[in-house]
Parts: sequence; C-alpha cells; structure tokens
Amino acid sequence: MRVCINPGSGSVPEATEQHAIDNMGAFTADLRERGIDVDTFIRRPGADYGDGRCAFSVITADEVSVEVQMPGLPLEQVRWLGAEGQDIWQFPRLYVDGSSWIWYFALDQFEDDDKPRRWANGTVHGGELIVFSSSSAEESA
Repeated sequence: MRVCINPGSGSVPEATEQHAIDNMGAFTADLRERGIDVDTFIRRPGADYGDGRCAFSVITADEVSVEVQMPGLPLEQVRWLGAEGQDIWQFPRLYVDGSSWIWYFALDQFEDDDKPRRWANGTVHGGELIVFSSSSAEESA
C-alpha cells in the first residue's frame, strides 16, 4: 500500500531550466492579472531543491521577495487552472516559501490574508471571481 499525502510533490524527471524560466513568465503574468504588482523575478540556482524544480525570487513593487521553486516541465504540464480535462493528480507542485501548492493555489500565496480566495471550481470566498485570459481558462469559464 502506498499513501500519497501531497500528490505532485515528488521529483520532476526530464525537467529543464528553460521550461522553469518560461513557466515563471506565465506565473508572474497570472499574478499581475490578479492585481499583484510584480516587479521582476530572479533566477537563484544556488537555492534549487535539485529535484527538477528551479528556484526564483519573485520581487513585488513594494520590494517583498518570495521564493518560488518552479517545476521545469512544459507549461501545459505545470499550469493547473481547473480547466476541463485537467487532472489535478497529474500536475507537479510549486513550492512557495517552502510550502507546496498546485499552480492555481500557489497564486493565492501572494495575496493578503484579508483578500478573497478563488477556487478552481468557480466559487469565490469573499469577493469577485477572476477569470484568466489563457485559452485553457477561457474554455472552462
């Protein structure tokens, strides 16, 4: 018997640094779409977990730095948004300041605790739903 508490938290075979960099571009674009004022992200190779994830510091306009360990797989294999046909069990987790999250919920970690949380099933707790502009998100909306 095998029990998996955090599916997707294991190593990411066949990962590349370039995929992780490209994924960070998409991740910070999603943050900006949510209203998070991201200034830049910086690659931090010395902080890599060594499991197929690459370390980055995401720097906000107010100079807050958040570490993100981004899986180095193609974007469509990492960016889970709850779209039709996306099986959450097949997606690797990102690590945000040491805690593991699926992409959609990793975005929440950049928001203030008093802001509403957005759930992939279309429900919103405490505010308005944000609809992403990606093709996969538009298909599920």
